[in-house]
Amino acid sequence: MHLVSQPPVCENVVELLDWYELPQMVILVRERPTPCMDLFDYLMAMEGKLDQDVVRVIMQQVVVAVQLCHNRGVLHRDIKLENLLVNTDTMNVKLNDFGCGALLRDECYQEFAGEYQGPEATVWSLGVLLFATVNGELPFREGSEIIQGCLHFQRGISREYKNLVRLCLMKDPDKRLNLDQILSHGWMSDLT
Repeated sequence: MHLVSQPPVCENVVELLDWYELPQMVILVRERPTPCMDLFDYLMAMEGKLDQDVVRVIMQQVVVAVQLCHNRGVLHRDIKLENLLVNTDTMNVKLNDFGCGALLRDECYQEFAGEYQGPEATVWSLGVLLFATVNGELPFREGSEIIQGCLHFQRGISREYKNLVRLCLMKDPDKRLNLDQILSHGWMSDLT
């Protein structure tokens, strides 16, 4: 939190305002935008799915937040609906909860879920987020579905969107897009 809250502050990351170290804990004082709710609650309030245009605005902000974290040497490691705050008036999104965060490194991580490369795992999480917000469900329910790599999209979803999701959820981490490629993907820049 300290690293990602350094100036210049990113409007898409919850800012650390102050912190206190006590003998058995650290207290973090973070900003809390109002009005806001986490993206999971917002999604439920919108009947479980969001329009692709709304998701595009959200995802652009999330990727910018993640880029800032990586540029400052921080890996979030827990990008999910519950860790994104949405200002319901402005649709400004802020990445929150760095409790699983770590310093970014080239070596594999082994904490929490097997062995993985940080940036590639982040792109996987972004793909899951992208899928869930438009389709109203997670892309995979079981490990076998991940191995098969079969995605079932809702009807009426654009080809460009499906392409972006597939490129983020490639089984081979080396074949996944990087953050710059996500931002420059045709679906992310589509203004229709």
